[in-house]
Amino acid sequence: MTDKTDMTDEIIRLEWDMFQAVNDGGPRADCQDDMDTFDAMRRAQFEAWPDGVRRSYLGDLTAANLAGRNLVNEKYIHMMKTTAPAAYEALAASIAPPAGAAQALAKSISDKMLDQTAALQAEYPYVSGAGRPLYSSEDWQGDVSIETYQLGELLTYSERTLALLLEYVEQRERAGGSLARDIMENTVRYYGYDTLEAAEAAAKERSDNEPIEFTFGCDCGCDCGE
Repeated sequence: MTDKTDMTDEIIRLEWDMFQAVNDGGPRADCQDDMDTFDAMRRAQFEAWPDGVRRSYLGDLTAANLAGRNLVNEKYIHMMKTTAPAAYEALAASIAPPAGAAQALAKSISDKMLDQTAALQAEYPYVSGAGRPLYSSEDWQGDVSIETYQLGELLTYSERTLALLLEYVEQRERAGGSLARDIMENTVRYYGYDTLEAAEAAAKERSDNEPIEFTFGCDCGCDCGE
């Protein structure tokens, strides 16, 4: 499988199936019944990746599926390290801890993406300001931060996928680009805006009455699995 759309479709299918099993046997979150938003948010991310990263992550999902692992559920457990420490301690033994090299790669990617996202928030405050707080230190405010969500997901990737993704993040930076911006541009297109500038203008105009909420880098815009 080499076609970009086919790979993205298969990634989203596998993730959606895993997402459906989060809180298995417990109460379902509303977003677990919102396939359209899930598809848009995940597609915005994966369509910003090059084929090599997509192919490697699809391999991660396929291998996890065969081994009976749920990477989406593992992501939420990683997130609990800062959002619900007691619950994390109780569940941490149920997942395989990432190797030290993988943790270092995940942290490097997350730090770079946070810097890129901070720059976007400064440039497009109405669009990016309507989403999650940026840093894990802000998790206590109610919404799970971009840092916590992002790092929790990265820690489920294989070392190979992380190395390829870090290489691409650095490549985009050397070219004067930003993967965070690429993902944000894809996201606002799914909301019907051709450019970030158009989305920013619309968000600014409506901010006092009916804010437009754009959610980046997460499954669906809610904190499922928390």
